[in-house]
Parts: sequence; structure tokens; C-alpha cells
Amino acid sequence: MFSRPENGKNKFYSAVSEPKFILSFFIVFFFCFLSADRISFENITVFANKKDLPFAEKIVRQISSDIDNFQMKIGLYPNIPVRIVIAADKAEYAKWTANSSKLIEFSEAFFDNRTQTIYIRNPRNLKSYSLLRSIVLHEYIHLYVSHFWKNPPLWFNEGMAVYFSSEFDFQREFRFIRDYFFGKSHPLSEMESHYPFHRSEWQSFYAKSAFAVKYLYTNRRKEFFKLWDNALPTGDFRSAFRKSFMMTTGQFSRLFENYCRHHFKAEILLASSGVIWGIMPIIFIIALIKKQRAMLKIHRRWKDEEYYEETENQ
Repeated sequence: MFSRPENGKNKFYSAVSEPKFILSFFIVFFFCFLSADRISFENITVFANKKDLPFAEKIVRQISSDIDNFQMKIGLYPNIPVRIVIAADKAEYAKWTANSSKLIEFSEAFFDNRTQTIYIRNPRNLKSYSLLRSIVLHEYIHLYVSHFWKNPPLWFNEGMAVYFSSEFDFQREFRFIRDYFFGKSHPLSEMESHYPFHRSEWQSFYAKSAFAVKYLYTNRRKEFFKLWDNALPTGDFRSAFRKSFMMTTGQFSRLFENYCRHHFKAEILLASSGVIWGIMPIIFIIALIKKQRAMLKIHRRWKDEEYYEETENQ
């Protein structure tokens, strides 16, 4: 996870140019490593206070397995050193995010490209501990992307993290579809370097980014793998994308908008058909009840007619 921009720029990265910020950040970073215990496995190291070492041990086991599964999906297995730091408490996490954007401040974790380190809240302070595994994998994917690319579009970076950490669920997709039809969705060409200014649009940003990556991975998988094969040594995303997909990122933005438009129309049609087929049994039962009532009325009328005929004959 990165940060929300201010005035169209990513505040977290623009802060790198401020010497005081850099100095204070690395002082915090140094003392964090100095005062923390660590647990290591293969190329993964988790730094935490002693009281949080059980959490650290669990994170190491889980992320090791998740990294293997993720790398198998991409087909590339770089041996990237993974450093994870667990905040001792809310106050420490607040210090780490004090000079960053609101997006990081409200986050559960973030990846810092300068130190190549993942920082997470203390697990006791997480809104949902059950999501810890996907949170850590999300941030690792940012690390993975930064290993290959020097200039990945923001939608691709976030889309990779959200989609491959299994955070792109039905609820998120539905929210994106809703925002898309209400005109709150931006084209990918406007999602390359900064986040939406309004917090209410962040989730839609993540969802559309994940949907774009899902499209590339499921509909253009051969080219998707080529994209990663063409990453190094230059790390130039635009050049590799053009070489792999035979189109620019701008052309893909227009193609993807067209795909979304037709895809969502089809989904609405299918959903409408599904609703119709779903209520068919109810319609059938109602029709059957009405038919039975009509038959009862006819039967009673016949009985009444027979009764009158008998009384007249008598």
C-alpha cells in the first residue's frame, strides 16, 4: 500500500526530497531494528518486540508459503530479501506514518520503497486479525513489483497486490460496478501516478486496479507472462508493456474501458435473467394456487347446479 496524493502528487514519495524527513525516518528505522528481536527463515526476517515474537513466527510461516504460491502464479522466482517490522503499539505505528499521507495513516500496513521494508500494525491493533495474512502478502507483492519495475503505473502496482492477495472479492467487485455506473470510476490513464483525492473513491480505485490485472491475467495470460519476462534489465514498464501486448498503456486504458462497458451490460442482463429464473418457481406456485381456486369455484358451481336440478325434479 502506498499513499493518497495531495495536490495530485504522492506525498509519501515527495517527502523523500526533504532532508529532515529522511534523517528522522532513518533514525526511527535504525532504532526500530536495534531494539527489536527477530525471527528469520530463508530470506524472510521479521523484527518485533519479545512479546510479539509468537506473531512474528506465525507471519514467517504464512508469508513463506504465500510467497511460493504467488511466485508460481507469475512463473518467476527471484530470491528477494523480505524485511518485516511489527509496530510495538499504536503510538509507534503513528510515528512511522506521521509525515506520510492519510492513506498510509489509515492503513494496516505499508511498504516503503526506500528501505525495501514492510511495516505493519501490531496484530493486537488490527481491525481484523484474520486478514493479517492477506495484508502481509499484499505488501510483499509491492516489494516484488519494485524488484522488476522502476516505473510501474499505480493501477498495476495496486492491482497486482489486491488481486493476487485474494482481496478482490465479490463485495469489492460489486462496489466497483456500482461506482462505475454512477460515473465515479476513472480510466486507467488517470490512475497511473496518483490516488483519488477523496477517500470515498479509494476502494473503487483498488477494485478497478485489481479488475484490470485480473483481465490481463485471465484474458491475455500469454502476454502477461511476456510482460514479466521483458522486465529486466531495464525495468521500464511502458516499454515492456508495449513489447508484450503490442499496445501502449494508453491504448490499453481505452480498450479496458470498452471491455468494462460491455462486460457490465452483460452481467446486468445475466443478473436480470437469474432473477427471472429465480422467481419462476414462485410464479408457478402462485399460478397453481390460482388454478386450484378456479377449479374449486367451478366444482362448487357444478354442485350448486346439481342441487338445484334435484330440488326442481322433486
